[in-house]
Amino acid sequence: MRWGLNSAVIVAVLAGATAALAGFDNLTPAEPQPAAGTLQPGLAVNYVDVKARHVDEVEAGGDGEPGAPLPLLDYQSGAGNVLTSEHADLIGARIRGFIKFDQAGRWLMATQSNDGVRVRIAGQVVIEDPDVHSDQFSKNAELNIATAGWYKLDVTYFERKSTSTLQLYWQRPGGSEFEIVPAGAFGHTP
Repeated sequence: MRWGLNSAVIVAVLAGATAALAGFDNLTPAEPQPAAGTLQPGLAVNYVDVKARHVDEVEAGGDGEPGAPLPLLDYQSGAGNVLTSEHADLIGARIRGFIKFDQAGRWLMATQSNDGVRVRIAGQVVIEDPDVHSDQFSKNAELNIATAGWYKLDVTYFERKSTSTLQLYWQRPGGSEFEIVPAGAFGHTP
């Protein structure tokens, strides 16, 4: 179940988010780039049973058990099951795949999460909101993408109790509004 939020409210919150993290200028695309037809849609996810208070505990919990792929990161499930898992609480997710930046330029990214999240692109932590908290937006991350293409994406997330949210937003170069990263920007290898 998704909770409807007024898109103008989301845009205003993201635009007014606390100062952006340091810019990331040295992200490198996946090498080699995935060959056409080798990627499956969405992102692979493994679930870790964990009573976490910080994303480090999810990462220390091993690889976990595979779950159904995530078509995109746009989940606000309230008290329901977390992402594609069969658990409503006490679960961590290790999400892996690729994200496609289809043009060079300055991209902004942010998450909304409940509870903790860590986003790595090309092996670098670009978003860090790692602790227990109710729904909140992360600081904006500024990515200066020099080369268009597929970039390795790793997301660590956990839900401790009550409600869960995990959403990934971006603002394209020259854009003025944030949007949920669309499903077509994600891929994973089986």
